[in-house]
Amino acid sequence: MTVTSLSPSNSSAAPPAVHKRTDWLPVIMTAPATLALIGILYPFAIAVYYSFTNYRIVSKTYKVVGFQNYVRMFSNADFWEAMGNTLMFAAAALLFELALGFLIALLLNRSVPGVGLMRALLLLPLMVPPVISGMMWKTMLASSSGPVNYIFGLGNYAWFANPWSARFVVIFIEVWSSTPFVALVLLSGLQSLPKAPFEAAQVDGANAWFILNRLMLPMLKPFILIVLLFRVVDVIKLFDIVFATTSGGPMFTTTTIPILVYKEVFKSYTLGSATAKVLMLWVINYVISFWLASRWRKTAASIR
Repeated sequence: MTVTSLSPSNSSAAPPAVHKRTDWLPVIMTAPATLALIGILYPFAIAVYYSFTNYRIVSKTYKVVGFQNYVRMFSNADFWEAMGNTLMFAAAALLFELALGFLIALLLNRSVPGVGLMRALLLLPLMVPPVISGMMWKTMLASSSGPVNYIFGLGNYAWFANPWSARFVVIFIEVWSSTPFVALVLLSGLQSLPKAPFEAAQVDGANAWFILNRLMLPMLKPFILIVLLFRVVDVIKLFDIVFATTSGGPMFTTTTIPILVYKEVFKSYTLGSATAKVLMLWVINYVISFWLASRWRKTAASIR
């Protein structure tokens, strides 16, 4: 009887090689977002770097100057006047846009004949680019040939020569252009409110002020915060309307930070100091927007 000994090599076969297949789907799906993030962060990083240099468009050489642009900016009276104009225009425009937008939303929320046509007409100012709106109103407010002076019997009043009337015109055009957006957002909020609390309040004999102050406005708070968030981001960087009407005049009274930056870049060619001003405006915009977004999240969570 012959005994055959099994060697270790014969007793167990080697396992087959496992080739792991790379799953490219997550990479492909996140590629657009990654490219967009790089497209945002890279120019932002370049802007931060240039703000610490004396870079000029007409010069091939520049050097790092540290915080000199920021020190010079904070000690410049023109910067503070432009910042005051920017914040003043933003506050005034937001106040009038919210008030008028809310009133228009209340009117359009009623079931009356022709409300559909009025909603359609409300979209017209939104379809006009702001720079075109500025040029249109500048023509209408011309001192010698404008129809506004003729209709109201103002003679040859120069709207853009007086500092306060020039400020009023800039705010008016901004309000005229953006109030429809505010009204439409608030109108969608009004139409989404439940009817039961309002019907119960009317049955209990609550007056209009109670319904407005205790029911409608608290329920509309998320929509109001959304409107403020979008409008703050837009109105703080107000440029096109001012550029098309006053170009910052008269006597610097309507110059905003974007207008000041434009003049520094394309007239003085000082890109380094102009970038510092843009970043300062970005910080202010970011802080206000972050606060509004956090308030919106808390309000939306409390209503749920």
